[in-house]
Amino acid sequence: MDHTNRSNPAAFTRRSVLASALGVGAAAFLSGCDIAGGTTEAASTALEVDFGKTDFFPLLKSKTGVGRALSTTRILDSLPFMDQIRPALYDGELRFPDTDYPSLTPYPFEVAEDGEATVSRNDFLDDLFSGLRRRNIEIMVQLEGAPKQYWDYDKDDRPHLFPKPDELANAAKAVGKWTKLYSADHPISWCMWNEPSHTLTGSPDTVSVKQMTDIYAAYTNAIAPQGLFGMASFITPSATVRPALGNRTHLQASTDALRERLEAQPGLPFDYLTLNNYGEDLSALFAGARNALGTDFNTVPLIQAQSGVFLPGEWEERAGSTLEAARSMKSLEKALRVADLQTFTFSGWISHLIAYKGGEALQLPLFNALKLFARMPERRGTLQGDLPSGVGAMVSGDEHRSAVLMWNETDQPHTFDVRLTHLRTAGADDAEVRVHHIDSEHGSPLEGSDHTFAPTEVTALDQVSASLTKTVTVAGPGIAYVEVGAKSAHPVLDREGLDAALVRKHTYADRIADQDGKVSVRGNAYGCYDAVRAIAYVGVKGDKGTALVGAEYTGLPDQLKVGISAEGLAAEPLSSESVFGIRVDYLQGDKAVKSVLWHGDTFTGSRTGALPWGRGGATADVLVDTRALDSTRADGSTLTLPLARRAPSGWAAAGRRAIVSFWMDSTGPGSQARFLLG
Repeated sequence: MDHTNRSNPAAFTRRSVLASALGVGAAAFLSGCDIAGGTTEAASTALEVDFGKTDFFPLLKSKTGVGRALSTTRILDSLPFMDQIRPALYDGELRFPDTDYPSLTPYPFEVAEDGEATVSRNDFLDDLFSGLRRRNIEIMVQLEGAPKQYWDYDKDDRPHLFPKPDELANAAKAVGKWTKLYSADHPISWCMWNEPSHTLTGSPDTVSVKQMTDIYAAYTNAIAPQGLFGMASFITPSATVRPALGNRTHLQASTDALRERLEAQPGLPFDYLTLNNYGEDLSALFAGARNALGTDFNTVPLIQAQSGVFLPGEWEERAGSTLEAARSMKSLEKALRVADLQTFTFSGWISHLIAYKGGEALQLPLFNALKLFARMPERRGTLQGDLPSGVGAMVSGDEHRSAVLMWNETDQPHTFDVRLTHLRTAGADDAEVRVHHIDSEHGSPLEGSDHTFAPTEVTALDQVSASLTKTVTVAGPGIAYVEVGAKSAHPVLDREGLDAALVRKHTYADRIADQDGKVSVRGNAYGCYDAVRAIAYVGVKGDKGTALVGAEYTGLPDQLKVGISAEGLAAEPLSSESVFGIRVDYLQGDKAVKSVLWHGDTFTGSRTGALPWGRGGATADVLVDTRALDSTRADGSTLTLPLARRAPSGWAAAGRRAIVSFWMDSTGPGSQARFLLG
């Protein structure tokens, strides 16, 4: 049922009967709301959600991650809950001075008198990493602080909690040995240090910049080549211009120092830039990171490694509240529109998403909100109508399901007559309307609601109309979700990853600078890869722009089936750089030995923009004209890539390793494509 006044059973029953009598597609009814203990009819606002029109930027599940410091064994208990939201990434913090962490018990380092370190494995980490890998969830570990043998932690308190090691070379060598225990067969993303603007010297100064660069180079060299490598997680004060840093931000000064180090040491990896932030507005931090990277680190994406919508102190107090979930959905919606942001990670997997009380695992409002978000198709619809201040929405739909997720961060309820148009639901005999609410009465066990989270309304549909209207009240604060479509598994959202081992994602951000030096992404072009479901997404909002993403695997099959759908593709090439296609770079060892590009009629053979990884080059060693790519403008198509037949000699014996890249360059304003692998 819609969220109605539970204190008036008669009114509740009448509305239930009325809804049943009118039918789902009939004019909607108003829902009553409890205000100060009385029953008040909330004025409704008309909204229209059009699933026939596409708003740019899909709802990218590949951007959503969760994280928690690896300080409790409850993390292992909670792994099965990830199956309900299927995050793209899990980010864990390891603080080497904290010897009571189960992830560091027994402590993994022993150092002899001659300085030589021996390292040991840990059952907790073995179980955690294997559980995440089985789910195709990428693993990031933030390495914070030096092993205790390389710093006297008793002599300093925060902000000197994670200082530079006294013996950096030996500390890095020990960490390098230890990390190889876990990432030799399955690379992990390692992030060096944490929040360096206040954890090294205690202030964002030139000394901390040099220390951070020294730590990054030493640790990365010691860990390589097993893993991906990210600079330390920067926070919002890192984006503030400081005279002491030559009128640069701490982010810019640190990145400039890393540039100099890379010039002197070209083989030093730099795979991503990680950020931390607590508070609602992340725009300054994203802009500061983008300006720091400039246009010469286009293969370096942004990763929001930790996020919480309340500031420290208040964040802990608000854990598990409905308001936290509502504001988090607002923050997520903004993050989905940041083209060069690869992953947006919610902190507090334990205590903010899952809480253990009396031995029971409670699913908190943010977890339930992400569970609903995971049900939403990736094709974003459009919404017309004025939303009150403090209320927001995400809408999306495809041929199987249509969904509206609304949030209200105010303390007053709001009621909406939501008209859903251009519904497309395959298999009407398997269709239903589902309504969920998250508020103090639903899905918020720490605020007094029942511990179970279930739909407040489920209505089977004998047939699906092109439109229907629902009246929905969003509590204050609260979340409401309306879904029309298949009640069974969704063939896209519920699909599995490839039966191959993911090595890494390769990303590209088409960053450009204006005359004032402000950096943006050309055409808002994006490329994202969802390894959990083996889906690639690319899109270009502007007239020009390069949308590009690659997925590197070992153990690939002889043939790789790819389902392709696209929209907004121009009828003919718009630029000398135009291309829409799939490229495979065959690897033997770490060397790319051959490239093949499958393309359709959106292709210019004279293009000059090179693929920034693999064999490089603007096209490929072998070009395959593929009509199946042209038919994606209609109802989509399926292409089978004969990987083994096109492979160089010895590829299968070398491990069947390749980078599969998905490419849209200057394909028309608003053009987007989705590729389903396997």
